Amino acid sequence: MRMRLQALWLVWLVAGCAATAPEGGSGGYRLVSPDGTVAVVVTDDGGLRCRVEVDGRTVLAPSRLGLEFQGGIALGPGAVVEKAETSRHDGTWENPFGKRRTVRDRWTQLRLALREPGAPPRAFGLVVRAYDDGVAFRYDLPEASGLGDFVLCRELTEFAFAGDWRCWSGEPSNCAESRYLEMSLSRIPATAKGRDGAAETYRGVLPLLVETPAALVAVAESDLLDWAGMFLTGTGSPAVAVTLAPRADRRGCVASRAPRASPWRVLMIGRKAGDLVGSDLVATLATPSRIGDVSWIKPGISAWDAWWTGENPHLPQYREVWSRGDTASHTEYIDFAAEMGWPYQLVDWFWYRNMSSYEVVLNHGPVDPKKPAIDFTRSEPHIDMPALLARARERGVRLLIWLHSDDVNTYGIDKAFALIAGWGAAGVKIDFMNSDSQETVVWYERVLQAAARHRLTVDFHGAYKPTGLARTYPNYITQEGVLGNEYNKLDTRCTPLHTVTLPFTRGLLGPMDFTPGGFLNRPPAAWKKTAPAEVMGTRARQLAMPVVYESPLLVLCDSPAHYRNQPGLSFYRGLPTVWDETVVPSAEVARHVVVARRSGRRWWLAAMNGDDASTLPVPLGFLPAGTWTLRAFADAPESATQAERVVETTRTVTAGETLELRLAPAGGFAGVLSPAE
Repeated sequence: MRMRLQALWLVWLVAGCAATAPEGGSGGYRLVSPDGTVAVVVTDDGGLRCRVEVDGRTVLAPSRLGLEFQGGIALGPGAVVEKAETSRHDGTWENPFGKRRTVRDRWTQLRLALREPGAPPRAFGLVVRAYDDGVAFRYDLPEASGLGDFVLCRELTEFAFAGDWRCWSGEPSNCAESRYLEMSLSRIPATAKGRDGAAETYRGVLPLLVETPAALVAVAESDLLDWAGMFLTGTGSPAVAVTLAPRADRRGCVASRAPRASPWRVLMIGRKAGDLVGSDLVATLATPSRIGDVSWIKPGISAWDAWWTGENPHLPQYREVWSRGDTASHTEYIDFAAEMGWPYQLVDWFWYRNMSSYEVVLNHGPVDPKKPAIDFTRSEPHIDMPALLARARERGVRLLIWLHSDDVNTYGIDKAFALIAGWGAAGVKIDFMNSDSQETVVWYERVLQAAARHRLTVDFHGAYKPTGLARTYPNYITQEGVLGNEYNKLDTRCTPLHTVTLPFTRGLLGPMDFTPGGFLNRPPAAWKKTAPAEVMGTRARQLAMPVVYESPLLVLCDSPAHYRNQPGLSFYRGLPTVWDETVVPSAEVARHVVVARRSGRRWWLAAMNGDDASTLPVPLGFLPAGTWTLRAFADAPESATQAERVVETTRTVTAGETLELRLAPAGGFAGVLSPAE
């Protein structure tokens, strides 16, 4: 038997390698995914280009590849392949902080050694991978390139889609707080109006989601380390061009030294929308964990008092502070977290003396150069930090501490983290980076390394989009980089259309601290900007969000006064924030999504829709055989006009049965399935 299995393995291996063999010459170098459905063809006839096929249909036409450096050096326009090697891999990796515990990592790979003619000719490489659910490639700059210390000025990469198809493109934002707008590829702008009114390059935030006849394709990046973040710019055609964030010191986009490799440029591929929602490709391509022991990293739910109340009475000179933020308020939230069994309370901004950017962030004015130095050891008069730490310890709750990024640098990263870890706090929330320049990307890694040394988790706000960094540093427990619930305090952009589009766009990339859980629920037509803050859509929709939106640290936004004795609150008791398994029974981009996630023996089921009422059949084929108890929180018949109404029921279902979920306009559903003993 053993010999027979070995023989079968050998046949499979030889057949697999043959399937990925390069064709060479004008036919290019062809790489096929392990299941044979996705193909990448790289050609060197008239410049380096790649084409992508799904099920034999071209989704990406021959697209330019290359890099341009200071000194007039370009790699790609005249490149010639000198050597091609193929390989394959089939394994798994463990993710205790994601949508599934065991992640498949199966790919075929083509490694090309390239030569760019010139004086002198320069060697470089291209590494291409084909997965069953995507394609990725990165540039390799070996020492033999002769680049030495280099400055990368521009990336020449384009994604030339084979048709002018419908897409969802992220608006420009320096912190990825974007809507993803539906349009055709040719309508993505090439320029945008800058702050001074002058035209500047349009930088669309990733991902770009494209609906092709063969599959849905999302353009993303992964393994962004010591490099500039990637954006996409329109060209007036179905092609989009890569644009990199410039360095703050104006030395191009990337200043580095060979040997180096670029981040992965990624095409996530799903035949159905649900295939993309369930993908782990961005995390899988990232560098594996650089933290040995991760047992101290504890996912869970946090209470948070910085969202809902309006002006801070202790700081009347600053508008839009949005929280009482004093010792009494934090004590109330600590006690509520303990009541609910949540492990955390987040102490947000304005707690320490001389916080940076009062004027810049809130009043858009100049910073006073004579402003006293910040001091994390001294709280503002309305905050008694020792008392809060003592109360949290007494109630079995740990604090998360907000810090301004500028103040972390001024005070010293290690010094700040040693102080906060010494208090017994669990982690930090760091805000207002608002960049993915190379310098900021490097700073992220320094902060995460230092936080890991002090056993602190990190939640970055004012953050760029995820690129798999949470795999490399698992203490990066969540991040913003999303137009989230706080926008209900600001303007009309956090609409039902936006929130049901997020799972297919920003949600594809990794954890997002959307801060769901608003209980002042209003129909969109009745919603108004006010304090306390209202949210658009039904109560059941807000209950669904923590299951639909992935975030190991779940920060729930509303107050004990709004939560206590309210229908639906019990769904937040015992709610997991990391998962053993995820399936997506039904999904349609920007229309509806149904997600089922397993933790242990129980499944959590959640659904959201858009502006129109929906009836969604949900087959329960993902359940193991047997009888199950479903505890459901659903929209009521009157939820379309009375959005706070939710109907709680308990019933028995069987594996293989089909549920019928009836969602109000801007509605939702949340439920827990437990084995019936």
